[in-house]
Amino acid sequence: MRIGIYGGSFDPPHFGHKNVAQYAIENLKLDKLLIIPVGRASHGKNNLSDNILRYEMCNLVFGDIEKVEISKIEIEKNEISYTYKTLDNLMEIYGRENEYFEIIGGDSAAYFTKWKNYKEILENSTVVILRRKGYVSEIKSDKIIEFENDYYDISSTEIKQKLKNDEDCSDILDLKLIKFIKENGIYKKGDS
Repeated sequence: MRIGIYGGSFDPPHFGHKNVAQYAIENLKLDKLLIIPVGRASHGKNNLSDNILRYEMCNLVFGDIEKVEISKIEIEKNEISYTYKTLDNLMEIYGRENEYFEIIGGDSAAYFTKWKNYKEILENSTVVILRRKGYVSEIKSDKIIEFENDYYDISSTEIKQKLKNDEDCSDILDLKLIKFIKENGIYKKGDS
């Protein structure tokens, strides 16, 4: 089985994330794509929205895509999330005989060699880099595939600011997600 792993803060998940998921399933011929909202990020950015709310947002955005499964593997653990460890846990769950594809953005690829145990990630999976303007991958390996993909030039920080200011985000966020965000008071004025 070909299993894709697409992790991120998904705070909030937007059309760019959804397009990556659909693109990966199609272009990598995946049997399954695991969407994994990060638990406690290793890079220090732990000003994330509530784990369960991010999980629910992922369900709203990715849940209608065939072959997608939203995983709680990181958000249920009260420890820092490291990709190599999550990958090893997934191999225990789904089987080591499967082929794994770790999907990362070009911004992450620019510092991939600084990831904890990055060589172990390359041993256990093929790393799929979705190129982004302005970023260059610093590592070359036959276990790395690079794809050009549609680029959404907007950050989660910008989206959150627009939501706080009650600006229209329907060009980047699913309408049912916008409704969920408003109903649950996520990214309201006064939050950081």
